Amino acid sequence: MKPANLHRRLTPLLCAPALVLSGCWTAPVASVQPQGEARLIQEGIVVQSTKPPAIVESVDRSAGTIVVRALGAPSASTYKVGPEVENLSELRMGDRVYPTVREELRVYALRDGQAPGPDGAPVSIATDARVLSVDPSYRLLQLQYPDGEKETLKVPPGVRLQQMQAGDAVVIRPIEAVSLRHRRF
Repeated sequence: MKPANLHRRLTPLLCAPALVLSGCWTAPVASVQPQGEARLIQEGIVVQSTKPPAIVESVDRSAGTIVVRALGAPSASTYKVGPEVENLSELRMGDRVYPTVREELRVYALRDGQAPGPDGAPVSIATDARVLSVDPSYRLLQLQYPDGEKETLKVPPGVRLQQMQAGDAVVIRPIEAVSLRHRRF
């Protein structure tokens, strides 16, 4: 058999597995209903995150807190200002900041927006994001917010990522601002 004829015969055989395997992958979706019973999967997961630009709404130097609203966000977040922040005295209302913050996550598997409360009765849970994907090998948790924005967080050891899946609900509690790069208008 000539090499040209061999090439014509082998090409379809080599391409077929690539075509079959490419059809197996689908993009992750955060709107799926997670499997299993409604429950709190884990709370107290502290993560560090760089947030999109935000506007300073107020600074309380005596209490050591700052209130910022992400551009286009419906609500503001209040953070305790950590000792790492050196420029608190320079910040004014209306400044644009690029915050790096610590937050605490609680992850739930919900049924119809509810999880069992302390007495076992269903309690409605207001969520801030949903799990989009989980990568236990690198300890990555990818979240999707209601506006469609996505964020990938590195979680500390001991987080029960094997129990989490796409569609799980996430409640985020602001803890502390660790960096507030800023720019005045």
